[in-house]
Amino acid sequence: MSARRDRPDTPDACVPLVRALLADAAAAGCVARAASATARDWASATFVGARHHVVIAVTGEGADDWTRHLPEADLPLWRHIVADLTIDAVVTAGEERHVTIAALTLVAA
Repeated sequence: MSARRDRPDTPDACVPLVRALLADAAAAGCVARAASATARDWASATFVGARHHVVIAVTGEGADDWTRHLPEADLPLWRHIVADLTIDAVVTAGEERHVTIAALTLVAA
C-alpha cells in the first residue's frame, strides 16, 4: 500500500481504512486481502482528508452481500470519518472477486 502525503501533519487514514474494510469483509464471512491501496490528500474550505482508491480481493459465500452492502457500512476509523464510499467496479477472476472502492475520509475534529 502506498499513500501520497502532501501534509505530513495530518494523520494517515489509508492503512486504517484498509484494515476496516478487511475486518468488515471477515465479519460478513468473506476471505479478503488488499490487492492495492492508494491515497491522495484532499481538502475543501472546511474539511481536510484524503481520497482513497482501494482494491479488495474477496472470496466466500458472503462476498455478494458484502459487496452490495459495503457503501452503507459503518467503518470505524480512529481520528477519521468515512464521508463517502462507492464501489467503482467489480471484476470476477475465477473464485476471486476484485472490488474497486473509492472513498473519501475526513480528519475528525
